[in-house]
Amino acid sequence: MPDTLVIVPALAFDRKGFRLGYGGGYYDRLLAHAACPVVGLVFHELLVEEIPREPWDMPVQAVCTEEVLLCI
Repeated sequence: MPDTLVIVPALAFDRKGFRLGYGGGYYDRLLAHAACPVVGLVFHELLVEEIPREPWDMPVQAVCTEEVLLCI
């Protein structure tokens, strides 16, 4: 396993690891080919139950807030 970790920012994450971003698709293209752990980083109040998503949206493997680490 590579010594790499991708940390993904977002406006919000849901509990399934999907993110609300700015709509450019940059992170979705990156995550489709990531061969390392991918963690979303967000404030706890921005962790929501569900975010609307498109078929090409890619989830992260874990979401970390200042209160919880969710492994998806």
